[in-house]
Amino acid sequence: MKGCLRAILRLALLSSLLAWSAPAFADTIVRVRRDHTSVWTADFRTKLTVSAGTTLQVIGERNDWYEVVLPGHFRGETGFVHKSSVDPDDGTAMPLAKPPAGSAAPHADRSRLLGFFGFGEFGYARFAAQKSFQAVTGQGGDGLLGGGAEVRIGDDWFVNVSVNRMTPKGQRVYVAGDEVFKMGTPVAITLTPMTMTAGWRFAHERATPYFGGGVGRIHYHEHASFTGDEEDVDARFSSYHVLGGVEFRNEWVGTAFEVQYSRVPNALGLGGASAAFHESDLGGVTARIRILVGR
Repeated sequence: MKGCLRAILRLALLSSLLAWSAPAFADTIVRVRRDHTSVWTADFRTKLTVSAGTTLQVIGERNDWYEVVLPGHFRGETGFVHKSSVDPDDGTAMPLAKPPAGSAAPHADRSRLLGFFGFGEFGYARFAAQKSFQAVTGQGGDGLLGGGAEVRIGDDWFVNVSVNRMTPKGQRVYVAGDEVFKMGTPVAITLTPMTMTAGWRFAHERATPYFGGGVGRIHYHEHASFTGDEEDVDARFSSYHVLGGVEFRNEWVGTAFEVQYSRVPNALGLGGASAAFHESDLGGVTARIRILVGR
């Protein structure tokens, strides 16, 4: 009789333990809220992007992250998705399994959330000092070529630096009223804008619009043939700009189409054609294509 009672008590205790532990290890499914959501591998070296509505199995949590079973060809491996990017699939509170022993917390590798890119770019700048450049060079703008580097924080924020170069050519002129007289002395102008831009990206799977603004410096050099170096113009000015564009991405390579408006106040107007036309802004509107490489 006593042996039977012990067996019943053991069976009741075992049943209680199983009933208590089952919810903690029950399968938990979450659903992704928006397109282009980032899911990182466990070492935070590789980032996957998944579409809205994708379901993921949760097996643990670390601070603001859920540890999930990776989808696609990574299936069977685990990774991390930010809690703000998903909802419970059934709308109920989510029981979470205990994380695997020895797994590292995501915050230890948060630096991997940074993306690094190099880029080259080309385009055309239309100068604000239209009349001055038209008189000297015969056109109100010039082509540009340059490049730079960009850092992205998650999928949203970005900071980049760039250097461009423009080399319009023309000749010295004399302006009397509305009349422009060519003097026949060749002039070579070199413009080197250096900028720093910070902005926000509206991340999407195919096309990502973005906008930003920043400051910079522009180096202006003007050299006229048949004159001494003492007559050259060599100066640097502060610049301010805003921009917007859209980026199309394919794995490691992205192509962005961008328009920028810049102001470089009090850079011209002290002499020559710019003084005659009362133009002092060396800024303008720039349209360019940027090729980015990196992840």
